[in-house]
Amino acid sequence: MKVINRYIAVEILKSTAVAVAFLLSLVLVITFADEIEDMGTGQYGFVEILKYLALIAPRNFYELLPSAALLGALITLGSMANNYELTAMRAAGISRWQIIFAALRVGVVLMFVSLFVSEVIAPTTEQAAQMLKFTSKNEQVALTTKYGFWTRDGNTYLNIREILNSSELKDVNIYEMTDNNELKYATHAATASFVEDKWQLKGIQKTTITDEGVDVSNSDTALLDSLLDPGLLDVIIVKPERLSIIGLASYIQFLENNGQDASRFLVAITSKLVRPFVILVMLLIAIPMVLGVKRAGSTGTRILIGALIGIGFSLLDRLFGNVGVAYGFNPIIAASLPFLLALTASIFTIRRMD
Repeated sequence: MKVINRYIAVEILKSTAVAVAFLLSLVLVITFADEIEDMGTGQYGFVEILKYLALIAPRNFYELLPSAALLGALITLGSMANNYELTAMRAAGISRWQIIFAALRVGVVLMFVSLFVSEVIAPTTEQAAQMLKFTSKNEQVALTTKYGFWTRDGNTYLNIREILNSSELKDVNIYEMTDNNELKYATHAATASFVEDKWQLKGIQKTTITDEGVDVSNSDTALLDSLLDPGLLDVIIVKPERLSIIGLASYIQFLENNGQDASRFLVAITSKLVRPFVILVMLLIAIPMVLGVKRAGSTGTRILIGALIGIGFSLLDRLFGNVGVAYGFNPIIAASLPFLLALTASIFTIRRMD
C-alpha cells in the first residue's frame, strides 16, 4: 500500500504543479494586459511591470492552489481510471477509502505549502508590489520601515507611523527642510483625518528652528489643503484578505479596543483560516467525479467541470463574505458557510458511492 500511496501522491502533485503553473500564467498575462495601460505613467515602465507581476505571483499562487489541486486530482485520477489502473487497484483489494486517503495525504502537504506562502511570503511581497507601483507611477520617494511609512514631496518629508485606512492616520510627523537641507519645521500630529477635501490634524506640536533658537507651539487642531492624496494611500494599504493571520488578529484587537466595526476583518481572518482546508474539500469533490463514474470519461470534460467548480466556489466564497458584511450577518458564519456546504456535499456524494 505504501507504493500505491507514493504513486498516487507523486502523480497528483505533478498534475497540480502543471495546473497551478498554467492558471498562474493565465492570471499574470491578464494582469500584464491591464498594467500595460498604465505603462509610461511616471517611471512605471516595462521593467517595473515585470517586477510588479513577480511580486504579486505568491499571492496569486496561494489563491489558485485549491483550484489547481482540484484539477490535478481530476487529471491524475481520471487518467488512472481511463488506463484501468484504479480497476487494477480495486481488484488487488485496495478499497475506495484507501484511494481517497491516499489523495488526501497530498492535500495535507499542499495545505502546509499554502499556509507558508500566505503567512510568510505573500504579505511581504504584496506590500512590496504596491509600494513599487505607487512610487513608480507617482515619481515619489517612499519607503516602509519598522518606523512607519515615509514619503517625500520636494523639501517636505512625511512620516506616518500608523495607517488605519486611506483617510485616517495616527502618529504623523512632517519635516520641512530648507534648500540647504537644514531642518526648518518639525510638526507632529496625534491623528490626521481626511474631511471635506482637507486633512484635519489633531493634537499638534510644531517645532520651529531658527538662528535664534527653537520655538515649540501646541494647538488642538489645524487644517491642511495638501498632506497626502488619500487615493494613493489606497494603493499602499494591503487589503485585509491579503494580510497575514497574525496581522489580521492584531488589527481586529485594535479595532475592538477602540469600539470600531471589525466585521470585514473577521470575514478576512476566517477565510484565511478556512482556505487551507478548502484544498482537502477540492480533492474530496474530485474523487466522486472519477470513482463514481462507471465508464471512462474524457479528460477534457473533467478539466472543464473542475475549472467551473473552482471558479464557482471562489465567486460564492467572495459573495457570501461581502453579503455577510453588508447585511450584518455573523462574519464567521458568512465566511465559512461556502466551505461547510462544499464539505457536506462532497462527503454526502462519496458516501452515496457505496
